[in-house]
Amino acid sequence: MSAAPTFENLWVQYSQIANVYFVSQTNWTGHTHYYGIGATGPFSNGYIPMFAVIGAGNVCFYNDNPINNVEAALNLAIESFGLAAHFDSNITNGPLDLGVQFYDSSIAPNGIDSWEWDLDGDGITDSNEQDPFFLYTELGNYDVSLTITSDGETVTENLIDYISVTDASSVSGNVAGIWRSEYGPYTITDDVTIPADGDLTIEPGVEIFTETDKQITVNGILVADGSERENEPIIFSSDTTWNGIKFSDTQAENLLKNCEISMVSGSAISIENDSYVDIIGNIFTENSSASTGAAIDVSSSDNVFISQNIIANNTSSNLTGGIACIDASIEISNNIIVNNSGTYGAFSFKNGSDALLVNNTIANNESTNPTPYEIFIFNAMPIFRNCIITDESDSTAFFAPFGLPECTYTCIYDGTPGNQYPFPGAIGNIDQDPLFNAPSEGVGVEYDGLNADWSLQEVSPCIDAGDPDPIYNDPDGTRNDMGAYGGPNALTAQLGNDDNPIALVSHSNINVYPNPFNPETNIALSLSSADLELPVTVEIYNVKGQLVKTVLDNQTIQNNAKFIWNGTDNNGTSTTSGLYFVKLKTASSTSVVKMILLK
Repeated sequence: MSAAPTFENLWVQYSQIANVYFVSQTNWTGHTHYYGIGATGPFSNGYIPMFAVIGAGNVCFYNDNPINNVEAALNLAIESFGLAAHFDSNITNGPLDLGVQFYDSSIAPNGIDSWEWDLDGDGITDSNEQDPFFLYTELGNYDVSLTITSDGETVTENLIDYISVTDASSVSGNVAGIWRSEYGPYTITDDVTIPADGDLTIEPGVEIFTETDKQITVNGILVADGSERENEPIIFSSDTTWNGIKFSDTQAENLLKNCEISMVSGSAISIENDSYVDIIGNIFTENSSASTGAAIDVSSSDNVFISQNIIANNTSSNLTGGIACIDASIEISNNIIVNNSGTYGAFSFKNGSDALLVNNTIANNESTNPTPYEIFIFNAMPIFRNCIITDESDSTAFFAPFGLPECTYTCIYDGTPGNQYPFPGAIGNIDQDPLFNAPSEGVGVEYDGLNADWSLQEVSPCIDAGDPDPIYNDPDGTRNDMGAYGGPNALTAQLGNDDNPIALVSHSNINVYPNPFNPETNIALSLSSADLELPVTVEIYNVKGQLVKTVLDNQTIQNNAKFIWNGTDNNGTSTTSGLYFVKLKTASSTSVVKMILLK
């Protein structure tokens, strides 16, 4: 639901279209355009009336406050003024490559027959769509003009230097487009926002440095995917501290993959208000918070997938150094969560956060609570399966004052003899040293968990000890190994170790070419061995997250299959130019690639 109009935005909207003046009771003295209504009439109800005086003839239209009741009268007034061209956009400045969505807001009492947009000031028509998208790939200021035609009459609005494309040295305000490593590093000098109708793609190797206390807010779409070049992650950091990345009210396919996020004061990633985010294969380290999860904080959002990340050496003074959830039933799989410190070392689950945790390694986290606990659970029932939960202190794994979690095929080793947790329906749990290859030497942030080796020795009791259901089998087809290196999404090398750089399990992926495209593009699929002969789904979405085209619907295909998309939807109707996302869903993973259709 859009916000009610304000006097300020009504003035901006209408004053640029026509000769509009706003007057009220306080400055109406001496004017005679009452249309026969006496002074006691409109003023007697206790409201201050708002008037619009249009054009050289001072034709008057009015309506009483509140402001949102004025808009209909203003629309009527503008229509009486005649044909007027006008436009705006979701963003007017930013670093290249800058992606701008334009909107026609012209006035045409009899409707508009055609639009002609010159979006880069070169005198050549770039688009005939009503609301075009344009990608600016060179530095500079650009004039933008819109010409509309109605019943043979043509009018034009031309705005000088309307779009400003800058370098990456000072980034603030609304952002959109594509950030590339050759243009960086990017320096965020003030808060930035991806607006609800905007999207930002960040490519591998991009470095982003944020000045003190600044934040990145995502209301639209953020795809920060560094997985194509695993040795060139996307870096988010600061020379001091910054306020992290916040996803709010975005139901788009947001993705963080192969990123390194550090030096945040607060939550490195916060997710709220039914936002959708996949967080895959990232490193979270040296972040700190007060009463939130220092690495990831999720509230009132269920469509969140957290997998194959290493969360190490983060601190919270009053909650957890790892992941905190409130009213968030999310999936957390194959993560290494180690050497974090907080009131509760690794996790906090509150108020209906019935999360699913599969094949996570949770070790050597420090609880600063007088009675130390690794995992805090309050009014929630998370499910733990095939995990390893251990440390070298005297802390207890779970603090769950209102019931215990469901926990099966999990190694819980805290130095206390015997499995003392009476889990409902417990089966397959063990209480033995998991025998990591080279774990950190102690508990908490004073010890380096990032560069330790959390893989299992060949004699580990956790090998082939997970859930025997074949759906949890390791990539080689054997029974599940407990911990982050087991299961279908198993890690294949130690994250963060200089001798063993990030090497995620080989995922099925998508390649789109040409991109941008007109009138058609190729969608090529490459399936991992884990996904061969299993059903896959391929769908195309617009920037609003709406399904446009179903390419494959839970079908099996041969590897390296290729499909052509000609820009039509499921009804065969041509779509408009702009940004689209092709999403591949397989049995083991999800991949999303951006496409730009230019007409």
